[in-house]
Amino acid sequence: MILVLSATDDLEQAVRDAVGDVVPVQTAPLDRGLAAAKASVEVVLVDGTVDIERAFTVAQRFDEERPEVTVVLHMEPTGDAFSRAMQVGVRDILPPGSDADRIRESAKRALELAERRSHTMRTSENAADQHRLIMVLSPKGGAGKTTISSNLAVGLAMRAPKQVVLVDGDLQFGDVGNALRLLAETTIRDAIAGGLHDATEVKVHLTPHRSGLFALCAPEVPGVADEITAQAFSKAVTLLHQEFKYVVVDTDPGLGERTLTVMDNATDLVFVAATDVASVRGLHKTIDALDRIGMTGATRHFVLNRSNAKVGLDVADIAATIGMQPDVLVPSHVTLPVSMNQGVPVIEGGDPSPATAPLWELVDR
Repeated sequence: MILVLSATDDLEQAVRDAVGDVVPVQTAPLDRGLAAAKASVEVVLVDGTVDIERAFTVAQRFDEERPEVTVVLHMEPTGDAFSRAMQVGVRDILPPGSDADRIRESAKRALELAERRSHTMRTSENAADQHRLIMVLSPKGGAGKTTISSNLAVGLAMRAPKQVVLVDGDLQFGDVGNALRLLAETTIRDAIAGGLHDATEVKVHLTPHRSGLFALCAPEVPGVADEITAQAFSKAVTLLHQEFKYVVVDTDPGLGERTLTVMDNATDLVFVAATDVASVRGLHKTIDALDRIGMTGATRHFVLNRSNAKVGLDVADIAATIGMQPDVLVPSHVTLPVSMNQGVPVIEGGDPSPATAPLWELVDR
């Protein structure tokens, strides 16, 4: 069911015209907020065109008390308002004047997300306190792995401040510091030099980020990577995993010894591929290799980056080659490279981007 919270019936009628009889649609005044939501509500469309502050308050109440419900906000996607909307739990923006196709697409995406979130909540009821070690992998450089890692970590930190660490596992050419505009005074090399007797020896070398996450940055000098053994790297990550609810590891390309050693304890593997033959074939080989050595215990997620690129490969072809359907489709857009150059992930920035909603889908997985 879709609940429309609006002062008029116009928005409800537009939604009804777009979705037809497939999905029940009800309306209620915005002031009723959470009280108007029956147990069967899956999506709430909040009208922010009249009182945006009230709309933000209602959206946040749903995010806090009915997290299984997907919140869509009806408003102009301006910079500051867009960023604020993402922070209070809004999953999509429906601009005023949207046609039926745009409304139908937004409703379909929101309903699918609501089902996934509800399933995740049901299956994790007995594991609410589980700490998650999330490894972001790509066999080839240039697929957007650091872009995905940094946005995922920032999104998690906006949901769970001070409980997220992003580890730069590309010890030679890692770019997490630049992606987040951080000036790290110490790096993972310093953390390991302390002996790794307990988590405190690693935590003192974390660099805080404005979103509420911490980063363990790679060394500035590529040659230092050779000094860091797989065992030492894995122990540092394990100590952080024991202390923080979420640890995201931005791995180096391929399946090196450090990556495989940490993977023994991973709860989630996020595979990233771009829409080019080398990236797709490389990911197919990576997944096949992991299957052959028995690395099948972690939950797998497939992110297809630059999914809308017109390069002769469609999503169906890529899924058939890899043997796995993409869970998240991140479209190519100028805001992504700009955000990396500025050190402000799109998921936190003020500029609207078509990549923001898919990245939040990844966070919610």
